[in-house]
Amino acid sequence: MRLRIEMQANINNRGTTKLRRGMMTWHLFTDMENQFVEMIDVFPPAKVTERAEHNMVAIIKVPEINPGESFSPTVILRIDTTRRDWLMEPQSTSQQMIAQNRGMYCSLQKYWEIDDEIIQEMSERMAERTGDDESYARLAFDIVRDTVKLKTHLDERIGAARAVREKEGDCDEHADLFIALLRTVKIPARRIVGHVYRGRSEPEPHAWSEVFLERKGWIPVDAALGNFGIITEDYFSRIREGLVSERPTLKLKWSGIATEAPFVEEEVKMTILENGES
Repeated sequence: MRLRIEMQANINNRGTTKLRRGMMTWHLFTDMENQFVEMIDVFPPAKVTERAEHNMVAIIKVPEINPGESFSPTVILRIDTTRRDWLMEPQSTSQQMIAQNRGMYCSLQKYWEIDDEIIQEMSERMAERTGDDESYARLAFDIVRDTVKLKTHLDERIGAARAVREKEGDCDEHADLFIALLRTVKIPARRIVGHVYRGRSEPEPHAWSEVFLERKGWIPVDAALGNFGIITEDYFSRIREGLVSERPTLKLKWSGIATEAPFVEEEVKMTILENGES
């Protein structure tokens, strides 16, 4: 499926002093083996560069903004997406790669409370029932789906420890609990933030996971929507979070002290392109 993705940011100076020498870091997309970016158009022109964990960002210079004024940069992406089953395409994974990923993607992080008593007890019982990383990951996938009642877009991200106690959450909580259960037993796991296209111009914000398995590499796992090792063409992968548990879509810095922090928001629209459309 070929998609046109338009992102527009809006920075509004709500204070009484001029906003000076601002710089905005804007996460655009991350690498995913079923997603191919064909075009990037940024206005005003800006540097697009790769940051940690293969996240592509635009670095945009923000002009001086007087009180009450706004600045609204735009990014247009054209991407091709396909359905892919990672489990059908085994990969070579060296012991060095396995050890490296365990060192990088098994630590305690905000929202992934691997030291939590309940999460540790759950993981111990699960480990007793399974014999390898893949069977454990599949059991964790089933348990998260059975334990956490899926809600729609909660106002806050509550993390794995609260999700396992409150037994409800949106896609964030499904991803966070899955990641915590895997990291507790030293299986590398991380989070992907993006969107799912539902046929409407405004795509649905979404989060899912990736788990690293021997002889399979990093595979996607979406406990909220019931996909293990499979991503459909409806997914747009935008930000990878593993070394840290949260990366803001938009991050704004400026010089001096503002009387009130500028208001920053984003609008994302997606449309399907037919053959020949650009």
